[in-house]
Amino acid sequence: MISADDMSYFLQVARHQRLTLAGHALGVNHTTVGRRIVKLESDLGVRLFSRRSSGWALTEAGDRLLVHAETIEDALNAATNVSEQEHASLSGSVRIVTPDGFGAFLLAPGLGPLRSKHPDLTLEIMTSSQKSSFTTREFDIAVVLLEPSPRSVWSRPLLGYTLGLYASRDYLARYPEIKTIEDLHAHTLIFYVDETLDIDPLRIMSEILPGYTAMIQINNITGHWKATAAGLGIAPLPSYIGDVDENLVRVLPGEVEVRRTYWIVVPRGLLRLPRVRAAAELIQAIALEHSTDD
Repeated sequence: MISADDMSYFLQVARHQRLTLAGHALGVNHTTVGRRIVKLESDLGVRLFSRRSSGWALTEAGDRLLVHAETIEDALNAATNVSEQEHASLSGSVRIVTPDGFGAFLLAPGLGPLRSKHPDLTLEIMTSSQKSSFTTREFDIAVVLLEPSPRSVWSRPLLGYTLGLYASRDYLARYPEIKTIEDLHAHTLIFYVDETLDIDPLRIMSEILPGYTAMIQINNITGHWKATAAGLGIAPLPSYIGDVDENLVRVLPGEVEVRRTYWIVVPRGLLRLPRVRAAAELIQAIALEHSTDD
């Protein structure tokens, strides 16, 4: 019979991936940690970790156990604070994978309420513009641009938004006037590095200007925004970025407009964890605040 104490040792090794670091967190010697993990694996009859030079990595069995171990941890924390249950603070970590625009411009600035309520909760935001960068074993919550398969995850439409063309006032004053889409051929466009894009919803250049290659290519949307604000060219930007920058002007409004939708995704086994639910609720609240494009 495994115990909550066993789960504490397991969790610290899973989080730190080093026996010495896990031992420090637990206040014991690293040899004690190793001995407890070996016994736990023996009791369960499965390997929970792959021992590598880079650290102790979870096996598939360990990954499955992690959900249950974190549930036990959350339950114990809640029980410890039962007298103040309504205001109990969550701890542990939540890893959130998002497209760079949503993560940098909407999620990061909106973390305040969750941080205030749960100061012991660690939030990891990892941004990516690539579909294949992460698997369900590597995130607790994801925001994606493609509707996922429902087989192993819970998902919902999160936020519809508009992509339009934006340029700085300085750029538009220095270069030829833009009255039609064809006029864009005389201008510099800014977008992602072609070879890094493997998400169809981001392949929008052919929709805006077929056959045209962006002459400034940057692999994140913050770079697009900064280059556009510096007067280097014209970039497709989400309206939640372009419309709030007073230095930027919408180019060909109404004529050049691309609609996209963000989806929120949570592996089904993690939905029961209070800290994951709390973070998911925050993300949905942030999306609701910016849903003016719907």
